[in-house]
Amino acid sequence: MFRLLFWLFFAVLGLAVVAFTVSNRGMILIDLWPVPISFEAPIFAVVLGAIFIGFLIGGFVSSISASKRIFLNRHLSKALENAQRKELFLKKELKKFEANSPDPPARSNI
Repeated sequence: MFRLLFWLFFAVLGLAVVAFTVSNRGMILIDLWPVPISFEAPIFAVVLGAIFIGFLIGGFVSSISASKRIFLNRHLSKALENAQRKELFLKKELKKFEANSPDPPARSNI
């Protein structure tokens, strides 16, 4: 069911992009002001390009945020592994100590 909704959503989105592209074929002058460069481009290319660049910037910001969590997760996983290793070592040492220690003297109630 999810797969059907996924493809249906993207089919409608694709049709909307095609309709937008067909209805906005006019040209627009792009002037990169401080630099003496100007060129003409179709309106749909400018709008869709701006949306695409927005997605790229959003993905970049999202990946930076996720990298912080990934780093913290990796650090905490290593700390947990070290603590578990230390616990196992201390349990073995305790068993050795208990095996080698003499029995306590018997108490007498006088």
